[in-house]
Amino acid sequence: MKNIFSLFLRNFFIILIVSTSSLVASNLSPQQIKTLKLVKEIAKQYPNKSGETFEYTAMSICMTETSAGIFKVGDIGKDPNIFKASLGIMQVRLQTARFIAEKLQLHDILKMSDVVLVNRLLGDDRFNIYVAVQYLVWLNDYTKNYFRTVSRYNGGNYNHTYYNKVIRNMRFIQNIKDLN
Repeated sequence: MKNIFSLFLRNFFIILIVSTSSLVASNLSPQQIKTLKLVKEIAKQYPNKSGETFEYTAMSICMTETSAGIFKVGDIGKDPNIFKASLGIMQVRLQTARFIAEKLQLHDILKMSDVVLVNRLLGDDRFNIYVAVQYLVWLNDYTKNYFRTVSRYNGGNYNHTYYNKVIRNMRFIQNIKDLN
């Protein structure tokens, strides 16, 4: 009985979060618009090896991951260890930040302790976006495939569900005058 109740609660909260995300997406607050503009500004600065930038992809991922900054800590219910959680407006994990810092030789990040890095990912939106965009660009250079770039951002080579959410949010974002 306890397992059934736990399953019910888990599913209830998932439905609540998805519903809330949909409601938020239909009417963005000024703070969400500001967050998405910041994502766009930063993403435009970092092209891939072909010169392509991913500002709309990054904004769409931000919308998908945190409803443009509303939910800044993810995965905490699975494991209460903050060092394993997805953090900040782009939901960057400590492990991902370390990985991309090593790949791109981002020395400032490599020098940070885990505690400092977690605090920066959570408390500094500009830094969080920077790390996420660096990861996104690296993924695209590595995979050379847009679908896999987006899919792998969320941890899977072929995550169709996540990819479709990002694309749906991209269409939504592209229709917002303040973001174009």
